[in-house]
Amino acid sequence: MKRILLLILIAIITFLLVALFQNIDLLKNIWLWLIGLAGVIIRAGKGIFEYVKSLFDKPESAEFESKKDSAGLEKSISASGSPPAILLDPSRIQMSLLRFHDDGHTTLGLLYINNKFYCYTLEDTYHEIKIANETRIPAGFYTVDFCKEETDLTLKYRQQYSEWFNYHLEIKNVPDFHGIYLHNGGTNKDTAGCVLVSDSFNVSKNQTVLTNSKNTFETMYKFLTKHLTSGKKIIISIKNEDWINNLSE
Repeated sequence: MKRILLLILIAIITFLLVALFQNIDLLKNIWLWLIGLAGVIIRAGKGIFEYVKSLFDKPESAEFESKKDSAGLEKSISASGSPPAILLDPSRIQMSLLRFHDDGHTTLGLLYINNKFYCYTLEDTYHEIKIANETRIPAGFYTVDFCKEETDLTLKYRQQYSEWFNYHLEIKNVPDFHGIYLHNGGTNKDTAGCVLVSDSFNVSKNQTVLTNSKNTFETMYKFLTKHLTSGKKIIISIKNEDWINNLSE
């Protein structure tokens, strides 16, 4: 039975490879969909694993649950590959945003934390001359810290997520930009230059949509908040789509 399944799997893979080589333009149309699908599969597999594991684990105390939640990001970022080498300072948290696709409306990226892949990002598109609320921030090195301002968006989040949210995490000192937050959302309509985070996304002819953004943001927010309140600095490096061409330099 296993041999038959293996032969079927080989036949399917062979068929797909032949189809792609005969119509290479097909790959251009589906590669973003495949990247988004990978995030969905990873999230689903993790959920199934956690459910099965819970069937055999003993009940945990509330104190331990709290510690596990705050450590959730360390676990989730430890299972993926590393980006280009970044010199890490153990006294700080290093974030890296590698943009990889801009369709003229939305920019997609990969977010790494301490050299481990964490999630996808969604931003506005690039404009040579800034268009208010429709332009992504310039590439560069910035700090991340709390924005101690009670803006309308901050008050909205505090009401929605009262159990764990206080102030927004802001990318600081961006030239010609202010109030650039890391937060959750679905499309480029939910950002005005900010960086949206999610562990998966869907791409169609009409728009790119993040999925599971709220849970991804909550886990990241708790992790970064823990380290900011303990006195650690957070640095974020943002690279444009041409970063991959400079790997050999």
